[in-house]
Amino acid sequence: MKILNSTMLGSCTLLSLCLLASSATAMPRPDENVVTANDADGDRVVDTVDVDDDNDGIPDVLEISSNGLDIDSDGDGVPDRLDLDSDNDGVLDWQESGVVIGIDFSSMRVVNGRILGRVGLNGFNDDLETGLDNGQMRYSLVNTDYPEDNLPDVLDLDSDNDGLTDLIEAGVDPSLDSDNDARIDFDISTGSVGRDGIPDRLQNTNDETCCDVNDDGVEDIVPRNTDGTDFPDFQDHDSDNDGVFDIVEAGGSDFNNDGFVDNFFDSPVLDGMDDAILMVPFVATDANGNGVFDHVDEFAQASAVGEVEAPINVPEPVPAAAQPDPEPEPVEMVDRNPVPRPGSDIPPGVSADDPTSGLINTGLNASGCSVQSSGIDLILLLLSVLSITVLGWRYTLRRIKI
Repeated sequence: MKILNSTMLGSCTLLSLCLLASSATAMPRPDENVVTANDADGDRVVDTVDVDDDNDGIPDVLEISSNGLDIDSDGDGVPDRLDLDSDNDGVLDWQESGVVIGIDFSSMRVVNGRILGRVGLNGFNDDLETGLDNGQMRYSLVNTDYPEDNLPDVLDLDSDNDGLTDLIEAGVDPSLDSDNDARIDFDISTGSVGRDGIPDRLQNTNDETCCDVNDDGVEDIVPRNTDGTDFPDFQDHDSDNDGVFDIVEAGGSDFNNDGFVDNFFDSPVLDGMDDAILMVPFVATDANGNGVFDHVDEFAQASAVGEVEAPINVPEPVPAAAQPDPEPEPVEMVDRNPVPRPGSDIPPGVSADDPTSGLINTGLNASGCSVQSSGIDLILLLLSVLSITVLGWRYTLRRIKI
């Protein structure tokens, strides 16, 4: 359910009264309406009423900031609630949302990144909500690498935290990311993402088709699933099911053998990608020289040529006499099994005070009506200040989850 922005409450209320006054019968279903403006997904429910403006299966309330402002996570000029690829990683939002995991998707249809079907009066697909027009999802936003970070996959540039970007694991041609920022290149000055937020370079017909990720002029099956089982590569720690984690086969190291990036660090702008690896990406290996990288080659592993039992890039054990004294602090053990995959309990977005947050004024594409929330949590702020003062920065940074 959308809550009206206070600055536009009067105009939205007036519009509602006018609509009620002009109707002598019960409100028609959307398939009886004709909407010619402010209907981004073409479902005949105006965006000011539609709880899923782009029909990607993610309600708008999960694609805006906690203060009600629109978010543009990838900085392409299209707010997330209208953007079919909110992080520009080549994997569309509906594919990263968790909808295909949470419900039976066999009878559903998706065209150009939008989930089709009867939407009811609120604009949300009836098959995706728990009750007619209640706007409640039957599934949760998936967060594959939980608890490594609290970013849902739709905003995470490395959804499984194996050091390989979603863009690479989806099969996107590396030439489409010339600046190596894990996002498909776009030129905001020319509007090269069109109206749907999908880079035009992936669309043979702008705003109508998707996606040609290898730039050969033919639509591709996205996302890639090398082993044809379990999860797509961008959510799979062993994409080729050869028994060696992708992070090792991609040229990285995995000291604790959990398939995740060691010493993961992502700050201050949260994008789900380890900052060090983003600056110096892994150089993928091809041990058997067949032109297929090891992490997607079931017949090769990241080992010396001719050897498969001893993958390289795995650190040698340190002799007991040479091992440093253990840290005095207790180590918290966490379960890092990626299955089942919980939804993120942290809404998308970062602080509105951050100039790099991508926040833009809401309502530009919805005629002023938007959603908003309660604002700042004063208790959490006071506790944070007290923690910083008494326990010190180091203690706080290690224990406070943002």
